[in-house]
Amino acid sequence: MSRLLTLLMACALLGACSSSSTSLHHYQLQGTNQNEEQGFLFSRDHLQSEHLLRLSPIAVRGTLNNRAMVIKRSEHQVYSANYHFWADAPAHLLATMAQSQLMQELDKVMVVKGADVYAEQLQASFFQLDVSIEQFNGGLDNNAEIAGTWRLSKVDAKGKLHVLKIARFYHSQALAEDGYEALAKALSQAWQQALSEMSAEINNLISNT
Repeated sequence: MSRLLTLLMACALLGACSSSSTSLHHYQLQGTNQNEEQGFLFSRDHLQSEHLLRLSPIAVRGTLNNRAMVIKRSEHQVYSANYHFWADAPAHLLATMAQSQLMQELDKVMVVKGADVYAEQLQASFFQLDVSIEQFNGGLDNNAEIAGTWRLSKVDAKGKLHVLKIARFYHSQALAEDGYEALAKALSQAWQQALSEMSAEINNLISNT
């Protein structure tokens, strides 16, 4: 990705980029389990669920939650792309992919997004997952990086949180080729890896609570 950044900066300085390069491009996160061509459909109702997991709105820090894609320029500086954007705010894209994957990988757990579910409405055991993203960008080594912290809490009948675990995560995924589409794919893969690790630990925590 650093090679891509160098090329884009050179084009801007020399005025050598063609007019087609200034068109806007938009990208989505796509997990393998969301690929409709693979026939993936997944649902779960309350009869199949022993637990409920509320996925709080994902916190994405600073400029990373802007729709412009972000690339590291150095260890202390990042660059926001001028013509390459996420199709929605990264926090929303990350949450949609997280709900889909967690629903598939967590055993007998219904996963809901948002903050409008309350313990007194539920008969199942109730948990809350909070995720904070600190890196969501192209790296310096032609790679994609995602890093942050997740926290799992049990919610009691009065709505109070009892923290079960807090953990940090970091995943790096090499780009298959240069370009922003390859960056979007690599970030999807890195997020998928992070979610798989979370779901394994969450399954263990819930089953032993």
